[in-house]
Amino acid sequence: MASDPRDELWKACFETYYDTYFQEVVADGLINHWQRVDEVTRVLVAITASGSAVSGWALWTRSHFRGVWVLLAGAAALLAIVHAALGISDRLKYQGELKRRFSGLRTELETFRYRMCVDTNFPVDKFTVEFGEFRRRYSDAVQLLRNDLLLTRSFEIRRQRELNERLRDEIEEPI
Repeated sequence: MASDPRDELWKACFETYYDTYFQEVVADGLINHWQRVDEVTRVLVAITASGSAVSGWALWTRSHFRGVWVLLAGAAALLAIVHAALGISDRLKYQGELKRRFSGLRTELETFRYRMCVDTNFPVDKFTVEFGEFRRRYSDAVQLLRNDLLLTRSFEIRRQRELNERLRDEIEEPI
């Protein structure tokens, strides 16, 4: 018995929607992590910068604050080197672009799925062609993905759980 092509298109659309949404959530998570590193680095560098050296000298004259200042200045210097070496600013721009691409595609796929729900007798051929374009754009975006230091298996699992929670009403429970 042949399956209804509308059902098959709906399933394929959901898979692409889910994968797109997952990549958006991953990019957002990476942005959040890298932003924390970026902000901490900027604050520490600002505190220990030459403009703040007067504050450092004032603390240096008090013996119980010398160790604190040395640690703070050392941490700032180390973080500034790591920040530059890891290209954190570029990572933030890159992940922001990925999130923008996947978010836009996800929103368009949501709209496409709403159209399928509103008109349950939608023209299969026309919608299949439209879906093919969504798949092409998804493929183009996936090709831009690259490894990231923070992108571990546990990071991905946490993002997948987060996404599954967001979509729990749409995800079928296994029998």
